Amino acid sequence: MKTKIPVWINILQVVILAILSFQTYACYINPELFYPGAVTNDISRQVLYILGGRNALMAVISLLALVRQNPRFYSFAFIMHSLRELQDMFILPLTSEPGTGAIINFLSFLIIFVIPEISAYVKLNKMANELEKI
Repeated sequence: MKTKIPVWINILQVVILAILSFQTYACYINPELFYPGAVTNDISRQVLYILGGRNALMAVISLLALVRQNPRFYSFAFIMHSLRELQDMFILPLTSEPGTGAIINFLSFLIIFVIPEISAYVKLNKMANELEKI
């Protein structure tokens, strides 16, 4: 029996894949796109390449999840996404100017990414468990 992944999960994955692809490009090719005013020296370039590598790997996993449409593999991709976003959600306010901007960024990460990603993980995990029972 083939399970149909909900459309909203595929759309969310495409959006995440687009963001990861952009971030990967920016880290490797043009950091100014993502980090305006970034100083690129040997040390910052190393950090950007490590971040670019992380994003590239997550983009490949996201693409594989889209192609395979396997609930268990897909749930792995979404647990990875949600853990990354949770980390970014707390790092951004710590590294930005204090004030409402930090709170808005925190809430944006939570509402736009973390909650939908965790919801997708729960749904996909449930689908995978149901498939295993068959």
